[in-house]
Amino acid sequence: MKKQDSWCTPIRSKNGNRVSGGAARNVRIAALGGLDTIIENVVRNAVEKAFLDANTAVRKNNLKLVS
Repeated sequence: MKKQDSWCTPIRSKNGNRVSGGAARNVRIAALGGLDTIIENVVRNAVEKAFLDANTAVRKNNLKLVS
């Protein structure tokens, strides 16, 4: 079975037209501020989560930083 790309599923554009495929992907990307903005947000969120996860691991394992 072919996996469907959720970014390409049908959606209504701003003007009310139902679009699908590449046009639906473009509508979603534009709604989020463009691909550069999406990438910036993904990277920022990943770094913040990694930092929080690292702090949680330090507290959970009672690790202490040494200088």
